[in-house]
Amino acid sequence: MTKPLRVGFNARLLSSGTTRGWNRYLVNLLAELPALGAELFLYSHLPPHENHMRNLPAGAYQVRVSKPMTYLAWQEYWLPRQCREDALDIFHSPFHYGLPWRADCACVLTMHDAIGLHPLAPLLSPHVWAYHAMARARADHIVTISRYSRADLMRAFGIPKSQITVTYLAAQRAFHEITEGTGQKFPGLCGAAAPYVLYYGGWEERKNVPFLVRAFAATRAPGLQLVLAGGSDAERTAVRGLVDCLGIAGRVRLLGILDDADLPGLCAGALCFAYPSRHEGFGLQVCEAMAAGCPVLVARATSLPEVLGDGGASFSLDDPHELTQLLQRMASNTDWRATLSRKAKERSRTFSWHTTAVKTLQEVYPLALRARQAKRS
Repeated sequence: MTKPLRVGFNARLLSSGTTRGWNRYLVNLLAELPALGAELFLYSHLPPHENHMRNLPAGAYQVRVSKPMTYLAWQEYWLPRQCREDALDIFHSPFHYGLPWRADCACVLTMHDAIGLHPLAPLLSPHVWAYHAMARARADHIVTISRYSRADLMRAFGIPKSQITVTYLAAQRAFHEITEGTGQKFPGLCGAAAPYVLYYGGWEERKNVPFLVRAFAATRAPGLQLVLAGGSDAERTAVRGLVDCLGIAGRVRLLGILDDADLPGLCAGALCFAYPSRHEGFGLQVCEAMAAGCPVLVARATSLPEVLGDGGASFSLDDPHELTQLLQRMASNTDWRATLSRKAKERSRTFSWHTTAVKTLQEVYPLALRARQAKRS
């Protein structure tokens, strides 16, 4: 009988209840791996948040929580000792840092993209950049989430292609299970039956939300609304100022940050989902909207055409006019919209968390083990 692979994860970020990005990747991976025979260990400085734990199979993992200490002491002293005591085969950090420099087991690093990782990037302090660089150097194998991101990482850091495996993200089951007509219309926010264009996610500069607002402002589709979910208070205030300046305050709704449970219904009820981001490593919202059967419009930029495939339509970021034309066509051409909805559902079936977990367990981890053995030899 084959001995189950013992895999530990850097789970520090799960102490926060946020379900964006890296946490969503980790939780969905953790939910699939136990059924494939992996024995899982979660390492953190605080207990994982209930938002995440309720999505994981009970009894399928062991949690190890350290005493209070500095991050450096946690990563370089407590973590290697704990990995050794648990006799791990693999230690996997699901974000851009968090690998101990000395560990007895093979180490895997998931780098979702190269956004902001340059040493001169304004968001990274020198010591944070050093943690990122150390993790890249220590990793026996690297995982990323699109072919575009793999090429970007190769360009940015000179990592050989053979050391990076692509495993796609996927929508959660709730997006696949909801159907058009059962979507939530948000009465009182969008109007009981008002058609609406949807965007949800981050509002940082690269997400390019003002571009969508300007494109929408130029549409001539009576009754059409724009629903924007997410963003910080400051970001929503800035967008609200643009909306007022364009004279479309009565046609735009800013919903703030929503619970994950609201998102499938919001997607299924939308006329379409529009994603104008300038730079993405994957674009999980695109995958989620497609799974809900929502027609999708994305920018022809970075990873987005790769994820979209033939599941929707795309637009240039050189000028908002092309997106405006697509929005007007979406509002007036029901046959075209139905075609895009069908294509979205078909495309969404090519992405699966089960497939991602299988590839991680059966391809990535053996590559890391072989690389680690080669280094020892």
